[in-house]
Amino acid sequence: MTDKAWKVLGFAIAWGSAAWIGTAEVHAAGSETSFKTGSPVAGIEVAMDQYQKSMKEKSTEASAGLTQEKMKYGTFRSMFQNLGVAVVDESLNIRKEPKNDAEIVGKLKSHAGGDVLSEENGWYQIKSGQVTGYVYGKYLATGKEAKAIAYYDMELLVRVDTPALRVRSGPSTSTQILGGISQGETYPFISEANGWAQINYKGQRAYVYLPENATVAYTIPEAEKSSDLRSRVVNYAVGFVGKPYQWGGTDPNTGADCSGFIQYVMKNGAGIRLDRTSRQQAREGDSVSASRMEPGDLLFYASGREIDHVAMYIGKGKIVHAANRRSGIKISSWNYRKPVTVRRVIP
Repeated sequence: MTDKAWKVLGFAIAWGSAAWIGTAEVHAAGSETSFKTGSPVAGIEVAMDQYQKSMKEKSTEASAGLTQEKMKYGTFRSMFQNLGVAVVDESLNIRKEPKNDAEIVGKLKSHAGGDVLSEENGWYQIKSGQVTGYVYGKYLATGKEAKAIAYYDMELLVRVDTPALRVRSGPSTSTQILGGISQGETYPFISEANGWAQINYKGQRAYVYLPENATVAYTIPEAEKSSDLRSRVVNYAVGFVGKPYQWGGTDPNTGADCSGFIQYVMKNGAGIRLDRTSRQQAREGDSVSASRMEPGDLLFYASGREIDHVAMYIGKGKIVHAANRRSGIKISSWNYRKPVTVRRVIP
């Protein structure tokens, strides 16, 4: 067991006063649990059992506002059925197959967790957030060691269990869209008011409206999708070259317009949901300069003052886009027209 894992014995004392979440705010709740030395995990499990029992009792007393109709409560014990935790300095690669040269589909940062699904020749198959794949067993703690690390490192996080959720600059649907949270992702939870959760999103405070099946819990982070996602989504988009343009169409297999094409590719190739029109899409994600474009970034063009076209940058100065009825979906130079803005919707 790692040195940090054993330090959890000291951390157990802090749970003498357990925490509970009523309306997604943290309150103190007394506990008479006594901890015995020599068992760094068991004592904490007793405290957490009481904590969860208290949480359930308090949640039934919650008034209108944020209740179980809008969110769930829990800890990592209710979010991971068979916990595995990465024990590495930086990150652990999650691979598509149980071999060292297999494609990397995601990464577990140090002390991030996932569900262990099976074991095969020294490799564990895990599911963490949006990622399912294999990690080398040497670098994954399981059993009591995994629980000890999780108890030590857990923090209050919000996890979205719906396909996608918009992140905004303020607690209102009229505020700027900063990006999106995909299913299974977790973000540090700060506070809640009127159904809006304030979270730490990419280093800044932001807001999400908590839908049904959102979970606020003391838990640990999960896997992040591999940066290879950019390559995959570009390859996916280029595969539609030659397909027809259809005004109002949203499926490039049968015909799509520019924004319908981008919306389809992002949803099916990257798991990212975008609004329908190019003008709406131009408000999503983060603005980047043309000199910092990466494959998968979106370029927006305008006639006069209004944005009327969107394309995807695929690298080497090229874009793929649903151009017009005559050309269909094609590859062009990114500056065949001067873009108004470049947006990054892939983290």
